[in-house]
Amino acid sequence: MGAILSYFKNILAGFWNLVLGLSVTTKYLFKKTNTQQYPEERMPLPARSRSMIKLIYDGEKDQFNCVACMMCAKACPNSCIKLEGVRGPDGKRRMTTFKLDFSTCIFCGYCVEACGFDALTFVSEEYENSVYKRGSLLQDEQAMKWVRPPHLAPKPEEPAAAAAGAQA
Repeated sequence: MGAILSYFKNILAGFWNLVLGLSVTTKYLFKKTNTQQYPEERMPLPARSRSMIKLIYDGEKDQFNCVACMMCAKACPNSCIKLEGVRGPDGKRRMTTFKLDFSTCIFCGYCVEACGFDALTFVSEEYENSVYKRGSLLQDEQAMKWVRPPHLAPKPEEPAAAAAGAQA
C-alpha cells in the first residue's frame, strides 16, 4: 500500500512542478520584449565599458600624449604592447612606434591604469571588434588615434586646490 501511495505522491509532485514552470513561462509571455534590430539599432554602451583601447591625440600640440615611458608595456600581462621612442633635441621623449596586438589583449585595463601621462584610454563608442583577418588585429598608432572630444577633456585643477594638495 505504501508503494502505491508513494507512486501517486510523485505524480502529484511532478504535476505541481509542471504548474510552477508554466506559471513562470506565462508571466514572461505577457512582458514587453527588449529586442533590438541590430545593426540598425544599437544599444548604448555604458561609459565605463572596455570595448577598445585608443591612444589620445592632442590636436592643439599636434602630437600624441605618449612620452614612451614604457609603463604600459611593462604593466601588460600578455606583452601585447610594443613601444619605441626617441629623445628629442629639447630633451623630452616622444613615441615613434606604438603597436598593440588585439588578438592577445584581454582588455584588463592595466595599461590604461599604468599610464601616468593620460595617453591611453578605453573608448566605449566602438562595439565591433571582430575582423575577417587576424593580421588586422595588430594596430599601430595611426589606427588607434583618438582625439578626445571637448566635453571629455580633463578639468583643470584650481590653484588653491593644487597648492593645498602640494602642502599635504
